[in-house]
Amino acid sequence: MFGKRFARLAVPLLALATSVTALAASVTAGAQETPSASARAYVETSYVIAPKAAGDFTLEQSTYDPEQKYAGAGFRYTVPGHQETRIDVYVYPAGKLDRATALSSGMEGFRADLQRALDAGIYTDLQLDDDQAFMLAEADDAPPPAKRRTRRQDDDIAGVLAAVLQANRPVGRKLPMRMNLQPQDWPMHSVGYLFYKNLYYIKVRASAAQSRISAESFDTLTDQAARTLVPAIDVANIGDCANSVIHVAQDASANEIAKALVTQSAEHQLDNCHLDADDAGIAGKSADAEVVVIGFDPGEWTSK
Repeated sequence: MFGKRFARLAVPLLALATSVTALAASVTAGAQETPSASARAYVETSYVIAPKAAGDFTLEQSTYDPEQKYAGAGFRYTVPGHQETRIDVYVYPAGKLDRATALSSGMEGFRADLQRALDAGIYTDLQLDDDQAFMLAEADDAPPPAKRRTRRQDDDIAGVLAAVLQANRPVGRKLPMRMNLQPQDWPMHSVGYLFYKNLYYIKVRASAAQSRISAESFDTLTDQAARTLVPAIDVANIGDCANSVIHVAQDASANEIAKALVTQSAEHQLDNCHLDADDAGIAGKSADAEVVVIGFDPGEWTSK
């Protein structure tokens, strides 16, 4: 649930450099600085930006209730030739979490929501498969070719590159299911996908009557929907989350410092935090998109 306190990072983020030696030196120098306090909230405003068209998918409608802002925004997409399939994307606050914790906690909430719908009689005969890892894009784990160096240097660089790849790997969870929709008692294909991105959860929910589309076609279509829509939807966060510090152990080696820098820098970039709307480029991103603005009161996103 959103009512947690969130960790705040508090000095300007060091820019990524091009060599392991330079990266390590930058962090070593920065680690001696004392973070300054900030009066800004961790997140003051979030701009949820959903494209009006992405690939074959077209935005049909959006929903947002300021009185229920922790439920976030909803976007319904359609695709030509598949009027039988409803595709909804829900974008709602998660907080600053490591991705493993975020996905585990998010899936618990997802299953709890399904149980509430079952208890309310919206569904009957709900059958849940095991949730599974779902990649938005295949990643090549092999580092790019490099000039021949010593074995130790090769190992160090490979380790840093592996850290970058791991930090940026777009992975979520997929939960296939079947149920009967009430009151018609229609047997339905259904699936949910959950991702943690930009300090928010992005959940894709799709369903269709089993009589109107095969299980194989439904699975192919909904995988395509998740892989198209989740990367296309962004949340730009404005507030003190735009500031960050790289955390390293006092006795860290140069290689460990470099790994920490590239990993934490990549994670910070994924948070999509900015000092203000101009810095986030909201005006330009709004041209062909639906933008939902979620404002937060002081203290709703806090430092711990």
